[in-house]
Amino acid sequence: MTASTLHHELLLPTGGEASGLTLMLSHALGCDLRMWDGLTAHLRGQGHRVLRYDQRGHGRSAALPGPYTMAMLADDAAALIDRLGVGPVVWVGLSMGGMVGQELGLRHLRSVRALALANTTSGYPPEAQAGWAQRIEGIRQGGLEAVVDGALQRWFHEGFRAVHPGTVALWRERVLACDAAGYIACCEAISQVDTTRRLPAIAVPTLVIAGELDAGTPPAMAERIAAAVPSAKLVVLHEASHLSVLEQPAAFAATLDAWLAELPRA
Repeated sequence: MTASTLHHELLLPTGGEASGLTLMLSHALGCDLRMWDGLTAHLRGQGHRVLRYDQRGHGRSAALPGPYTMAMLADDAAALIDRLGVGPVVWVGLSMGGMVGQELGLRHLRSVRALALANTTSGYPPEAQAGWAQRIEGIRQGGLEAVVDGALQRWFHEGFRAVHPGTVALWRERVLACDAAGYIACCEAISQVDTTRRLPAIAVPTLVIAGELDAGTPPAMAERIAAAVPSAKLVVLHEASHLSVLEQPAAFAATLDAWLAELPRA
């Protein structure tokens, strides 16, 4: 993968005093950069520059043959940062994006100023890895239709689904628009994520965000990351499942704002 084949947007601030920060936003499996629409508008209004992109096999980025690893996905991000000359960035990654962020902080430290890791994990137990294998086989047999509704149930809690059926339907369409082979290759990378023992080597300020109702990456996984990364801060968002930035956008943005305000400026 080359940085030139990753679809991305580099957006300038729209209001407020320019902060000098560039925030790079990395989406969840089955999503694309539009997952960040609300947060992007908010951050730009706060004076931040925003870089967001589609991961391999998602949105308008190419799907190279798999399998992928988290190291590959982190190298993709680092190459994009280098190509655009915007580093070091404040990384904001959710789910798969948070896994990529961990590897980026370990492999490409000069590219990262700080890490915000939301609704993510540093490793799965064997039974969860078996679940990923089942999901991959389900896609091979029945396409993304075979797994999309299960994903939506993890992403959004029952109350949200009842009140916001249009949002749920929109993201169902976007999952189905993914390249199935690229989705599988990302699943293979996710199933093998294993950074727990290396997390103490992350040497940048780190915010860990969990969703109170997140069944895919429950708060205990966030607690494990926060306990291992030196000086990490953990925040659990109430009434939030896996896609917390969509279910609780105001709380997510406020949490990020408070943490950004504490970051040392270069």
